[in-house]
Amino acid sequence: MNERYDIVVIGAGVIGTGIARELSRYKLKVGVLEKEPDVGWGTTKANSGIVHAGYDARPGTVKSSFSAPGNKKYDEWTKPLSVPFKRIGSFVSTKEKGQIDKLHELKEQGEVNGVEGLEILEDKARIHELEPNISEDVEAALHAPTAGVVAPYKLTIALYENGKENGVDFWFDSPVEAINKSEAGRSCSVFTVEAGGKEFEADYVINAAGLYSGKVASMAGDDSFSIHPARGEYHLLDSELQGYVNKINFPLPSEESKGILVTPAAEGSIIFGPNHQPLDEPSLATTRAGLDQVFRGAVDLFPGIDTGKIVTNFAGLRAKAGTDDFVIGESDAVDNFINVGGIQSPGLTAAPAISDHVIDLLEGLGVELDPDPEFDPRREPIPRFTELDAEEVAEYTEDNDAAKEIVCRCEEVTRAEIEEAIARGANTLDGIKFRTRSRMGSCQGGFCTPKLVEILAKELGVSPKEVTKKGDRSYLLSEETKEG
Repeated sequence: MNERYDIVVIGAGVIGTGIARELSRYKLKVGVLEKEPDVGWGTTKANSGIVHAGYDARPGTVKSSFSAPGNKKYDEWTKPLSVPFKRIGSFVSTKEKGQIDKLHELKEQGEVNGVEGLEILEDKARIHELEPNISEDVEAALHAPTAGVVAPYKLTIALYENGKENGVDFWFDSPVEAINKSEAGRSCSVFTVEAGGKEFEADYVINAAGLYSGKVASMAGDDSFSIHPARGEYHLLDSELQGYVNKINFPLPSEESKGILVTPAAEGSIIFGPNHQPLDEPSLATTRAGLDQVFRGAVDLFPGIDTGKIVTNFAGLRAKAGTDDFVIGESDAVDNFINVGGIQSPGLTAAPAISDHVIDLLEGLGVELDPDPEFDPRREPIPRFTELDAEEVAEYTEDNDAAKEIVCRCEEVTRAEIEEAIARGANTLDGIKFRTRSRMGSCQGGFCTPKLVEILAKELGVSPKEVTKKGDRSYLLSEETKEG
């Protein structure tokens, strides 16, 4: 029997999950199809976590219409979901006095886009008061105090949990294989989406498939855009350097990218990156040349930073449309099919505004938006042992042996936190990592991974050999065999 929905969302990154959660405010039956085992595992999980102020997008572009409005909605989005969001501000710096006029151009562009509070700093004492460890050679900086940082995977998980609690169905391990549409006419059209061996019927489809949004659109009969992946590489530094960098720091941007940034992450570490590498096919492999480029760009801005504290490196992908702009709107080729594609930077920033816009598009297409009086915007996070005071620790551990057992020493994650993460949907090592920060510390899982495998196997009722890092047969253990 087919699953029947009013609306099917394809893709469970921050965009698709955000749209689904906003739809859960209404009396609608909503299903989300995701090809991965968890939310946020495409372009969402491996980006800088920057909520941009909105000065960078060229006025008149689709990006510009969603950047500053998205930034302004972040407190409204994150507070009820209990997701840490810090408005730490950003710098765009230059070491050349001859380039200060370019900072003024960015400032004027930002003001056209509706960004508030922008200022040009040319007083070195003021620059170093706000960012003490930045290069002494910096001559001027554009300061954008409304910029901030958020953990994109934590935000997406929170949107998922809240959407699910409010009635949204999520179908994981469900890559879309075909999209068919009846010829019954606009007023009663029905899509049949084949995904993960099942069929899903819906009156409306929202294509938020990230790197695969062009292919998904084509399945429905819309060949108006294609996606070209671009890779960005990063270095991640140990959280013991927390406080060395105060703001999100960019050099002057180029045509291809905003440049190698140096920023605190929302959860305490420091990030260098990304670079920009156009690709023919998606690949998350890091390269020596690319990581060297990121390293040089970072130490150019912060020459004194302890690069011996780099704990890992990784790569993320951008989903770039041919226009290099967002592709948002009802398809010209397929009625009741909404594309939300080409969402590269500043897509994380724009996500709340994009979600609102998609709701408006659906209303314009005739969807009845009857508010659900039982909708609850709040979501309680997993209690973090490291954030509790002495009284809270006593209460947390009383009659709770799992709360007394530290599994991840680097990040001080308890067994209780891990078991709660699994109860909320984590079924892989990466799923636990993104919910609890286990395996994110200095040893990168060297100590806690065996224990995590044991706990996952027990809670899921499977053999340890069946536990994976990220699904798709990424097993850690195998049987030893002897011949003869």
